[in-house]
Amino acid sequence: MLDTLPPLALVVDARCRELPVVAGEAAPGGPGFRIVASRRLAGARTLIPPDVATCPDCLADMADPANRRYGYAFTTCTNCGPRLSIIEDLPYDRPATTMRVFEMCPDCAREYADPADRRFHAQPISCFACGPRLWLARPGEDAAGRPDPAPATPAEQEAVITEAQRRLAAGEIVAVKGLGGFHLMCDARNPAAVARLRARKRRGDKPFAVMVADVRAAAGLTVLDAPQLDVLASPAHPIVIAARAGGYDLAAEVAPDGDDLGLMLPYTPIHTLLLDPARVGDLVLVATSGNLSEEPLCHINADALDRLAGIADSFLLHDRAIAVPVEDSVVQARPGSQTLPVRRSRGYAPLPVVLPGAGPDGPVVLGVGGELKNTVALATGDLAFVSAHIGDMGSLASQRAFEASLRQLVGMRRREPEVVACDLHPGYATTTWAERWVDAHPGVRLVRVQHHLAHALSLLAEHGVGAGPVVVAALDGTGYGPADPGGEPTIWGGEILVLGSAADPSPTSWRRAWHLPTFGLVGGDRAIRHPWRTAYGLAADWDLDIAATPAVAQAPPAEARLVASQLASGTGVVPTSSVGRLFDAVSSMLGLCQEVTYEAQAAVRLEQAAARWGAAHRTGTRTGAGTRTDAGTRTDAGTRTDAGAGPRDVREVVLGVLDRSGPVEERAWRFHAGLARVLADRLGQVAEDAGTRTIGLTGGVAANRVLSGMLTALLSERGWSVLTHRVLPPNDGGLCVGQAWAGMLGS
Repeated sequence: MLDTLPPLALVVDARCRELPVVAGEAAPGGPGFRIVASRRLAGARTLIPPDVATCPDCLADMADPANRRYGYAFTTCTNCGPRLSIIEDLPYDRPATTMRVFEMCPDCAREYADPADRRFHAQPISCFACGPRLWLARPGEDAAGRPDPAPATPAEQEAVITEAQRRLAAGEIVAVKGLGGFHLMCDARNPAAVARLRARKRRGDKPFAVMVADVRAAAGLTVLDAPQLDVLASPAHPIVIAARAGGYDLAAEVAPDGDDLGLMLPYTPIHTLLLDPARVGDLVLVATSGNLSEEPLCHINADALDRLAGIADSFLLHDRAIAVPVEDSVVQARPGSQTLPVRRSRGYAPLPVVLPGAGPDGPVVLGVGGELKNTVALATGDLAFVSAHIGDMGSLASQRAFEASLRQLVGMRRREPEVVACDLHPGYATTTWAERWVDAHPGVRLVRVQHHLAHALSLLAEHGVGAGPVVVAALDGTGYGPADPGGEPTIWGGEILVLGSAADPSPTSWRRAWHLPTFGLVGGDRAIRHPWRTAYGLAADWDLDIAATPAVAQAPPAEARLVASQLASGTGVVPTSSVGRLFDAVSSMLGLCQEVTYEAQAAVRLEQAAARWGAAHRTGTRTGAGTRTDAGTRTDAGTRTDAGAGPRDVREVVLGVLDRSGPVEERAWRFHAGLARVLADRLGQVAEDAGTRTIGLTGGVAANRVLSGMLTALLSERGWSVLTHRVLPPNDGGLCVGQAWAGMLGS
């Protein structure tokens, strides 16, 4: 059976039972195979399908001049196209989608009703004669709705695409309405256009993603092996982040702050037409989310014309409404042909994660996620349905998008939550929302789940590990930590947790076995934006001399005196065990970053400096006999002697960074290697004491390819079974699943 599944089928489990024959439908006298009207049942086990890229058959239809969908911008079939983004209710039938306003023409109706046709019951089916249409508008024009009630002819639609291509070639920024929202697009080889987009969007130094026509173009810009190219071209068509290739020739303004490039292939017919090589050559388009930085994605025509008027020069619009905004998914290419999820959204959401050990009679649990990279999960039975990416919760618009996503998940399942699980942090918007919601719904129980426990549970859930003991390193930027007895809450972020034990194997029976030694974070969020502040706090608490480092030389003198005064008095200083903040401090000490314009910028620069040294000197993760991850002792430029004895603690690792005898890139590499060695030693000891051979790695720092590669290699070489993320992001985008599972287990 599995060998004959349709291309988009997903088997969660298989059950077999006999059913009685319905009177009048037994062969040969019965009516034979037919699809009957759907019934809506509360809590029914119905999967919501994700949006997927245009399939090869539909691309062939679009490219065939003899086909009636030649050049049609909304070509789709049962194997591809919009799903989640057009669904207003379940079950997934055309009347419950935004396509209900388009009455099928006779030809489409015939295909829709024919079991032998590829478009049999394809709910978004349409063509030039009966479907959505494209048009162009300028900012300020009253063009939110369909400008002409009559269907557009092929020639008219071709003219729209041609004009959009002309505007892009002329250096314009075009807001393009696609599958789950708008992209802001421009010619990625036009420095002025990209710089203008960066300034108007208030993007800072954060790299843009780009869209290329095909796999060949992708391989010319980035270093991707065959399995990673397969992920790029999979039905999900995610953005894949990879190292730049030698043939990279895009404008410097595309990715001014890194050695990587995020790219994707066209995943809608509209994008395919815009990037048609026969008409535009090897055009590469910047394809960034249609919003101002930190705001939700625009997905409604009128809203886009209003909110993006100060960014876009033109708008390529259509009249197929988007019910649910869906951002692009992002994965990271890793050594060994692997990929790591960074953002799980279009193409994957809202497919469920199976919760180990959960039964059909458990409570309905809502996990509301965290403050950054927010997603939400609704767990019913043993399935946790995960929303598309919502984003950071710092604005009213984001919080409204959060509530809309919740309403969609709960409404489609027709099951109200019996448990709501949230983070411990009292200042999170998601925490206050959960508290208000529970107060307004008597009988609903609120469960508060520690941030790093939720990270660890999300990792175990995706691997189907339902019982401990398991040891997990949860490494990230900041997470609210419970207070020690008689103390104040602290900021965690460098934790080794033990989940479960021989006496109580439940993964919600947990303890903190080790953590990074704490140091002072001066000024809270201001320290995150100015890493030199974190370097001052680290130096004060770890007794480090940083006087000769750029962290001191490049700090504003007046503000530096204030920070020193705060450290002396303890005013505005919060202790943290965060590995993410440790990376910030080291990046500052090496002069790599003193002011952050996007999340994790200082850590990214530190990682890339280390990666450059590793690539140039063939150091880093062990791949076979003869190479090591040990930090070793530097003897002269480019050579090391690995005596086998690594640093004893993290302070010793940082002292190695302060040794100015080598170039910055080498010192960055030594920091990664030394930290990996210390963490591997600590994890191994905790695992031995806990009586387990399984160690997991989660948290935002797990996205650091250099550190996670070294740490995974060391642990594997020592005989440990290492769990890393393959389904859910290690960052806060996966928190909601851990929260929901904790609520299910009664934490």
